[in-house]
Amino acid sequence: MTPTGATTTAPGVIPGGTPLSLTSTAPMQAQLGAGRAIVQGTTLQGAYPVTLTLPETLDFAPGHTQWDRIDVVLLHVYDGLYDQSGKALAAVEILKGTPAADPKPAPLPSCSLPLWAVRVPVAASAGTGGIPWATAVTDLRVYTVAAGGIRPDASSDPGAYAGQLRDTGTRVERWSGAAWVPYPSALGGIVPNTGPAFGSYVGQWRDGPTGLDRWDGTQWAPLGRWVPYTPFWSGLDIYGDATAGGRYCRIGRHVDVVAWLTWGPGSSLGTGNIRVTLPVASADVGAPHGWQGTGRHLDAETYWRALLPVVDAGDGGAQVLATAPDGQWMNPGQLGYRWNREGASMRVQFSYETA
Repeated sequence: MTPTGATTTAPGVIPGGTPLSLTSTAPMQAQLGAGRAIVQGTTLQGAYPVTLTLPETLDFAPGHTQWDRIDVVLLHVYDGLYDQSGKALAAVEILKGTPAADPKPAPLPSCSLPLWAVRVPVAASAGTGGIPWATAVTDLRVYTVAAGGIRPDASSDPGAYAGQLRDTGTRVERWSGAAWVPYPSALGGIVPNTGPAFGSYVGQWRDGPTGLDRWDGTQWAPLGRWVPYTPFWSGLDIYGDATAGGRYCRIGRHVDVVAWLTWGPGSSLGTGNIRVTLPVASADVGAPHGWQGTGRHLDAETYWRALLPVVDAGDGGAQVLATAPDGQWMNPGQLGYRWNREGASMRVQFSYETA
């Protein structure tokens, strides 16, 4: 079976059919079905295989006069060599809980395996309708399998060793040593939108709520997402308190960029060569290859004027130009673009290829 230590075994029900199922047979009576299980004792005792070959009838005591209680159906192994029972047997028992306004199950005895919790309501009896079986029962069964086997359960119980697998009923999960991590149906397979909150490896894909998402090691990143970056604008006469910002989207080697600069006190445009840095350098595919986009300049006083960003191959920035009436490309300041009051801004947008 599944080891949990050098001399210990993971306790639980052995899967196969519907082992040790609980079925109501009367208002205050239920039947525990046949099945097999492993009950772990102390380290010195080791583990005990238990088999219930025939269904066993269980009679529950009447409810308390004031409060509910929670009873637990369990397997209990007695071994007189290690306990004070003087017995050598395995038994199906009902561990009666203590009635309370907020009832809790009683502490489990040593060398036992809980199977089912049954909430016995106040004043429950055969004459008052008994236990509402449809809502009163909680499945406590955990499963154990051979080392390397897949556990068929979705309980909160930890795995026994890193690499252990379990089937929750909706997906396969792997025990990482600290948590159950969703396991991809196949390496390179696309996980459905209803799948895991965490990826299993960097580069895994899933069908996200807005399209494909890629697991980057810390989060599911949507394909085509826009990421903020802070470009540096150079060539101004005086940068002053101008404020820069930008966003870009990268899909493979294709990059889309929007970058802007807002005027601040002390900032002056001048007539120099204006450049803005790229989030990722352009591909060095050789001259005269390059890319260009569009943009606008707003002086906050009159009207918008056009800008022309140009990216050369193998460059880390874009040159920001303007078009003269005769068609020449010139620096914006050479064409009288003003930059001297609150509300003035420049914005460029372009696409290019990266390495």
